[in-house]
Amino acid sequence: MNTKLHQCECLIAAAGLSSRMGQWKAMLPFGEPDQTILDCSIANALNCVSRVILVTGYRGEELFERYTNNKRIQIVHNPDYKKGLFSSLQSGIQQATSDHLFITHGDMPFIPEEVFINLFANKGDDIVFPVYQEKAGHPVLLNRRYYQHILNAPVESRMKSLLTALPHRFISVNTHSVHLDIDTPQQYQYLCNKAL
Repeated sequence: MNTKLHQCECLIAAAGLSSRMGQWKAMLPFGEPDQTILDCSIANALNCVSRVILVTGYRGEELFERYTNNKRIQIVHNPDYKKGLFSSLQSGIQQATSDHLFITHGDMPFIPEEVFINLFANKGDDIVFPVYQEKAGHPVLLNRRYYQHILNAPVESRMKSLLTALPHRFISVNTHSVHLDIDTPQQYQYLCNKAL
């Protein structure tokens, strides 16, 4: 773990149905033998932060069994996950204890340590987005002053719209990994080959 970020947590949303994939993607093989897409996403965050807040929903019991023995992962089950991603983010933010919180997704297994470090080095009283080629990505870094704002928002809110309406900055990064999520079988096959 990078000691510079030891007072920071990362919320990872892994509650969805994977409808565009056609099969549940969290536990699809990825990276090293016996690793999964979600394993890689969690490991990247844990290289940098003190704790991951993992929000589960669909097939949450399987994720609980896989990660429950890792003391640096707090598992939060969102029983309302069918209401959408924002409901899962609200569930996770309720458990946040650090002054700053990264938010990312369980299907983004390529985010490198330097992105987390760069964003944290630029932390402030606002919200920080990584940007590559003029397009914002993940993880997003929140100051705790905005946690309650998110918790008070309607469950049908869209996170990006909500956050960009608040004080925020865009920090340039030199990797398109901040955009690389796995939503379709074609993306999965392409990114599996990239991971080899």
